[in-house]
Amino acid sequence: MIALALAVFAASCSSVKIPASGSRQTVLYFSAPTDLRPGARLDPDDLNARLERLGYREVDEPSSSGEFRRSGSRFEVGLRPFDYPDRQFAGGRVRVWVAHGEVSDIEVSQEVPADEAMLEPERIAGFEGGTGAVLAPLALADAPDLLVPALLAVEDRRFYSHLGIDPVGTARAVWANVRRGPGSQGGSTLTQQLARSLFLRNEKTLFRKAREAVIALQLEARYSKQEILEGYLNAVYWGVWGSMEIRGAREAARYYLGKELEDADVAGIALLVGLIQAPNAYSPYNSPEKAKKRRDTVLRVLREQGIIDESTYEAAKLKKISTKQAPARSTEASYFIDAAQREMQARGAGEFVEKRGTRIFTTLDPRDQAACVASVRQGLDELEKSHRKLKRDKDPLQASAISIEPATGEIRGLVGGRDFLRFPFNRAVEAKRQPGSLFKPFVYLAAFRAPMREDGSWFTPATILSDEEFEIKAGGKRWRPRDYDRTYHGDVTARTALEKSLNVPTARVGLEIGPPAVARAAHDLGIQSQLVEVPSIALGTSDVSLVEVTAAYSGLAHSGAARAPTCLDAVVAEDGHVVALQPLPDPPGVESQPAYLVARLMEGVMSSGTGAAARTLGVEGTVAGKSGTTDDYRDAWFCGFTRERAVGVWVGFDKKGNVGLSGSAAALPIWARIVRDIQRPGGDGRFDRPSGIIRVPMDPTTGLLASADCPEYLEEDFIQGTEPQETCTEHAPQILDRVRRWWPF
Repeated sequence: MIALALAVFAASCSSVKIPASGSRQTVLYFSAPTDLRPGARLDPDDLNARLERLGYREVDEPSSSGEFRRSGSRFEVGLRPFDYPDRQFAGGRVRVWVAHGEVSDIEVSQEVPADEAMLEPERIAGFEGGTGAVLAPLALADAPDLLVPALLAVEDRRFYSHLGIDPVGTARAVWANVRRGPGSQGGSTLTQQLARSLFLRNEKTLFRKAREAVIALQLEARYSKQEILEGYLNAVYWGVWGSMEIRGAREAARYYLGKELEDADVAGIALLVGLIQAPNAYSPYNSPEKAKKRRDTVLRVLREQGIIDESTYEAAKLKKISTKQAPARSTEASYFIDAAQREMQARGAGEFVEKRGTRIFTTLDPRDQAACVASVRQGLDELEKSHRKLKRDKDPLQASAISIEPATGEIRGLVGGRDFLRFPFNRAVEAKRQPGSLFKPFVYLAAFRAPMREDGSWFTPATILSDEEFEIKAGGKRWRPRDYDRTYHGDVTARTALEKSLNVPTARVGLEIGPPAVARAAHDLGIQSQLVEVPSIALGTSDVSLVEVTAAYSGLAHSGAARAPTCLDAVVAEDGHVVALQPLPDPPGVESQPAYLVARLMEGVMSSGTGAAARTLGVEGTVAGKSGTTDDYRDAWFCGFTRERAVGVWVGFDKKGNVGLSGSAAALPIWARIVRDIQRPGGDGRFDRPSGIIRVPMDPTTGLLASADCPEYLEEDFIQGTEPQETCTEHAPQILDRVRRWWPF
């Protein structure tokens, strides 16, 4: 029976092989490629960082793929070959000039088509079932000199003499555990551990152990010891970083030591080797005492084996274990990948979420993602330090952020909370909350789309609205909208009402055009949530998600042409075929003229309204935005856009509790950091003014054409035919003033 079982195991493992470069045949996730064509948004430091993350080497004279040279803002790059979903790219040399936040020029070699000049996408995650790993392959020749001897001394002393399984080593491990306590030494060979990491789940059953042994024998028969060692150093499990497993020595060094593997000292390497046995139990972030004890055990083994001398041993023992907060990944993408997996399920590709060998090409831009991650983390820390009542151990303050490219609907960065491992609920896509004043731009959009009013006028940015309290009966109840500060301003223009986020005049507009028109405008831009068509809809009382409201704002940035938000570019199966994804229909969109008028009003929010603080936080150029705060200050929002990006931020508690701050106070600082970090120097350019829009000087207090006597005037935009026809006379001087002007004596 045993022989038969082994034969079955062997047959089932006949195709066992170590994946190239140490990577496992898992589900791999890739960022978007970096566009190198003229006009693509990029800056020199960003390009340099991307090249380094991809492992390109800086040399004096690039002569092959994977090499580059930088001279100021000019780059010469040997692009690597890469299999994209729709084509194979052969690589080749390019020269790239970057200026003012974009690629200004490019020269390509003969083998590189000018319209295909791209830097390959970054591998952001590789998933094994429900968890994953960001992989940073390590060549054995690049490993620190001490790493392999230390690894073999602790994990597999007879590595070079056994054939994959080692009865002698197993017996030695049992005896060591009896003498020194459980966990002093493991019984599996490195080859068995590699087999488990590559092909098996970590379940403690005799069946798994038997199959592990058979796979180990096959690996030894097929590969050299050096190849097995290299595969091990890239595949073995080293704990969890965020939502993803740590696989490989490079990733382990970055997480546990806060440095590159090549810079690790003796104490650091001993810590890494000691962690392999039980990384979560011995993690210095979880239990520094256990981590130090385990590290010192490894150091003692190295001294006993003569791998290090006594002085080195004593010096390494004195090194402190770092207990500071675990480092954050600059492009930690757990929530983004969660959103991508949800989208795969929704678009009919759910079976490939965990199917080995699948390659998933996403829309993630590492720069946007890094900005979202860092800004959310920093923003929450600052809020809790400045407002102690917001600091909670249980149900802590949360935030979500998203960055969308308006022209395509592609999600470039997404964070759904402060820590995916502890709080995996994705607030950017799953949570629905009242947006408050964030909804007001849709009210004015609906008004600018509305037919002529009963008095023969049109709703325009200059329309005069009453900011005086009123009350109506709705749904059997009395409804009385109030401005936040309970201060009322009499007659104001529509521009002022939105810039100052005044509730009462906005509610009046919503009532006049009707709640269905407001809901229709929001739905046409992509709001999919059900909107309750009651008078209070104008003040954002229907629940929406951050992703849908940010996508709707991106439609305003793109001249009313809304795009369905997406995390996916393509899904490629193991056999190379591109998986057919169910299409995402774009929303109907809205007319370009009213969309432009709303965008211009929202520019005013950023210059003189509730978003003005963004300028002091480094946001430059043409930008539009709007804050959102619910009546009870439970939720705080800020969304806004440039030509190139729409960014949304939400701050709040998952359960009971109010933020107690406005959107401008709680969410705007996070939003501003994201925009500042991803926009081009000086901003992303002005919004395109569509045909049919005229700009005229008007008096900001009366909403009429400005005269020479008006003390101030504003250049305002109107849909042609709706501009005011009368000239302001309110500021005309008295007769005596006219006489004095004509006759000064």
